[in-house]
Amino acid sequence: MRKASSIELTRRALDLVEHGDTTRSDDIYMSPVESYICPEWLAQEKAILFKEYPLLVAFSCDLPNAGDFITNDDVGVPLLVIRDKKGQINAFFNTCQHRGSKLVTGCGRAQGGLICPYHAWNYEFDGELKVIPDAVSFPGVNKAERSLKSLPVVEKYGMIWVCPTPGKTFDIDAQLGGLSSGMVDDLKAYEFQNYHPYAQRRMHRKMNWKLLLDTFLEPYHFAPLHATTVGPLVHHNMCLLDTYGQNLREAVIRKSIDKLADEPEDNWDFPLHSALVYMLFPNAGLIMQRDHVELWRSYPVADKPDECIVQMDYYIPEPAETQSAKDHWERNMDLAVNTVIKEDIPGVEGIQVGLSSGALTHSTFGRCEPALIHFQREIAKSIGRA
Repeated sequence: MRKASSIELTRRALDLVEHGDTTRSDDIYMSPVESYICPEWLAQEKAILFKEYPLLVAFSCDLPNAGDFITNDDVGVPLLVIRDKKGQINAFFNTCQHRGSKLVTGCGRAQGGLICPYHAWNYEFDGELKVIPDAVSFPGVNKAERSLKSLPVVEKYGMIWVCPTPGKTFDIDAQLGGLSSGMVDDLKAYEFQNYHPYAQRRMHRKMNWKLLLDTFLEPYHFAPLHATTVGPLVHHNMCLLDTYGQNLREAVIRKSIDKLADEPEDNWDFPLHSALVYMLFPNAGLIMQRDHVELWRSYPVADKPDECIVQMDYYIPEPAETQSAKDHWERNMDLAVNTVIKEDIPGVEGIQVGLSSGALTHSTFGRCEPALIHFQREIAKSIGRA
């Protein structure tokens, strides 16, 4: 984060602490329960949000070398993202042009090309078909016309976005709120390309895909739900909110910030005294902690509005090469796991049961939950249900 932004946010946070206040919306927001339980609503979200929008699929550090690849089946089509020999990132349907077999699964490093496991058709990392075994059996098949089907992809700020619709272009800076926005400034400053992947968690949970993201967007629940984990570390029900188009930055304020009131501004380092939540529309939550970053993503499951896939990727600033470093990161991981996986997720799975019961027609979001209100409004607007 730029120094000027750090100082400005610290001033705003200290003002909230002094007045015992938080960022508030103009009014409450009545969110229709339908958005969490209706198959037709979910179908619109999948058709628009998960087909027409750029989706954050990885950090650059996940794919540092030629042949490094990841796959993703959670968006409804099989995605393959791979770095080629020129250092460029490419995205394709993970589909052989012979019979449609998946070329690779999971993540890893391809050696010598992408070789279909079914019939060994062999592709370059840039998608070009280079070998058809028993080529004489395929008269008239032009290899130049059988390259992998490419998808729009952008690598910027140490992050990789893919749109799952062929031929659809996107301007990632415009999607993030514009080149001059605070969002772009922050992402530039973090230099995620220099981070290192440490761990990953994947879960299939009984809740709507938006509920995972909802839990990051309000500290109103911290004191009751996180009483023995992160609750004692932060100011309860206190946050700073800035919005950037459909995206947002929410800062949860650590109690350690109180001592900065008596220190010179040059000593202020806001990220050390906050947890910064970046909602990258539509389905990624980026959580900047003091010494690491967590990327949480949520995906709908088939036509089931009450189920989702949750993936958390945990990145650290330096490789964990010693036992003491590994012990440090395991302790940090335990806190993330205990807070979100053992407290937040069971809590929102309970909310899903309540929403599906018919007891409510709307959820009531309070003025102290402005980030949640912004996210839900943008979802509804994007699919024409404002």
